[in-house]
Amino acid sequence: MSFFRTISTARPRPRCALPHHRPPPSTPRARGLFTTRPTAIPCASCGRPLPTNLPACTSCWTIRALPAGTTHHELFGLPAAPNPFDVDAALLKRRFLAAQSSCHPDAWATKSATDGELAHALSSRLNEAYQTLLHPLARAEYILAQHGQAVAEGDQVEDQEFMMEVMEAREAIEEATPADVDAIEELLARNQAHTSATTAEIRDLAARQAWGPMKAAAVRLRYLHGIARAGQQWVDNV
Repeated sequence: MSFFRTISTARPRPRCALPHHRPPPSTPRARGLFTTRPTAIPCASCGRPLPTNLPACTSCWTIRALPAGTTHHELFGLPAAPNPFDVDAALLKRRFLAAQSSCHPDAWATKSATDGELAHALSSRLNEAYQTLLHPLARAEYILAQHGQAVAEGDQVEDQEFMMEVMEAREAIEEATPADVDAIEELLARNQAHTSATTAEIRDLAARQAWGPMKAAAVRLRYLHGIARAGQQWVDNV
């Protein structure tokens, strides 16, 4: 039975329950997890504390490349333990803005060409890390890649029931007419609920370091995001 409500004006199908993928019991959130402050790192040139975790000192205006292997979490001074999937979006944004101000290319425009290139490289990496950690699917894929479980474009969901539900939802969107606006919005609301449940499942799997099951859940989340994009595009074009 599909959790998506298929649209049909001639012979409507019954509304059904969410798919059988039930997230495991929630893992308690660690107290104080997001109060961690980045460790003050001294500038290699002047010895003064760097304003952020980036090797860019606005006291003596020295900038360097990131050390090899620097993770996205380390860039923002965010804990990767006990659960790397737990990221406080507000804290992430504050630290992103602070770091961006210290390495923004405009701030280094009057320095040497090498410094300007380093600032561009740091700024680019910072933006990539921010967008990756901000969005749950990108964050999950990043964490999985770190643990040898990279998600590829061609990865498939083995659960045939889930795939049938996805196909039904996509067909419902493709075949919808302007009279089906309410039904499409209901489908999208149900898809969002399933997306939230799958995201919670990924969080709990990450806490247990169950990388294989987490990868399977991330692949399912990709399909749910595809439904959301297709449905929103349909709504925008009506």
